[in-house]
Amino acid sequence: MKTSKERKMDRKINHKALTAAKTFKSRQRRLDNKNKRDKIHAIDPDMKIVVINERTYDKDGIEVQVIDNKIVNVLELATPEIFKSEIVETNIIEKIEIKNKNALQRLADKLKRNK
Repeated sequence: MKTSKERKMDRKINHKALTAAKTFKSRQRRLDNKNKRDKIHAIDPDMKIVVINERTYDKDGIEVQVIDNKIVNVLELATPEIFKSEIVETNIIEKIEIKNKNALQRLADKLKRNK
């Protein structure tokens, strides 16, 4: 059985180790973000960059990466040209369906209330 003094010392030691690990991790994350920013500014010095959760975004909120010394939109990497127009069309169709469902649902609710 440990004494209260031993438990207290164990807590202090564990807390100190945890704090050091957090500091190292956050410092490394800041350095990585700085390197990403420096790479992008080497290509385009006037570009505004925001780093959120270790992902790099431009001022418009589009995620970007540096590949072969070029700043590339991540969405363009993920979706080939063939599917881009289909994605836009399906988004429009989904919005129309949602509006129609809501209108139909409102009509159904009115009919249920009138009975």
